[in-house]
Amino acid sequence: MEDLNDIYFFASVVQYGGFSAAARTIGVEKTRLSRRIAALEKRLGVRLLQRTTRALALTEAGQRFFERCVETVEGAQAAYDSVAELRREPAGLVRLSSPVLLSQRCLAHALPGYMTVHPKVSVFVEATDRTVDVIKERFDIAIRAKPVIEDVAGLVAKTLGNSQRVLVVSPAFLDHYGHPENPADLPKFNTVASTDDIFAGGARWKLTNLDNRTQNIELKPRLVTSDLRMRLQAAIRCIGIALLPEQVVAAPLKEGLVERVLPQWSGAKNILHLVYPTPRGMLPSVRSLIDYLLIHVPAWLQERSI
Repeated sequence: MEDLNDIYFFASVVQYGGFSAAARTIGVEKTRLSRRIAALEKRLGVRLLQRTTRALALTEAGQRFFERCVETVEGAQAAYDSVAELRREPAGLVRLSSPVLLSQRCLAHALPGYMTVHPKVSVFVEATDRTVDVIKERFDIAIRAKPVIEDVAGLVAKTLGNSQRVLVVSPAFLDHYGHPENPADLPKFNTVASTDDIFAGGARWKLTNLDNRTQNIELKPRLVTSDLRMRLQAAIRCIGIALLPEQVVAAPLKEGLVERVLPQWSGAKNILHLVYPTPRGMLPSVRSLIDYLLIHVPAWLQERSI
């Protein structure tokens, strides 16, 4: 492939009407321009320019080559300008991965505000509870809910806040079956578990009390599902006691649809992290959305803590 600089030099000589004018305009020494054009002609095996002391004219081959050179130079400039525009202000597509619950409850309300302020930005949101590969899947930002975030080279993680899991069930369930007195009573009751709680032979909840004592409770849950909404509905509909994030149950608790069970005990904290590639060369669109999420997601978590 030809050196693109030589294509640019040749097109400049023709456009500005000679070596001297081109050299002054693009800031390259005249002797260097002359040498590069001569080397270009030698590689191509044809004369591109007819030179005299007073005039410069294109040969037929030079005219054909010049027309293509202009297209190449203009295309390269357009490519540069398109990226430069992205650097000037937030614009273009930002790819975001977020847990399903957070997408439905928080981002669904927060993102329209961001997009109104930044009308040139488009956002792709994948609502998923799986851990995406930020680099391989070309995500700009990922929100992850885990007790501990792994250290991955090339990624930055910022803490958004905590989400405590609490035990809840409908008041009617407790009226009918009674209240557990301590965690050891839980296996006597119907329960609703997450697929993350499953191990060989059943499910296990690790509970911690206010004195930081822990108990591992093994269960035979009546319902197991990865869907938070289904687990909440099962708790509301008297299927069993569920261990759910506080942000999920905050509203149902206020409405009296569920009650806390063993309120002095809770499950492991999930810590929400904002994960993104190292910020070197980061586009304003990505940076602006990161800054927006660092404000709005912690506020949402705090409003719905119990």
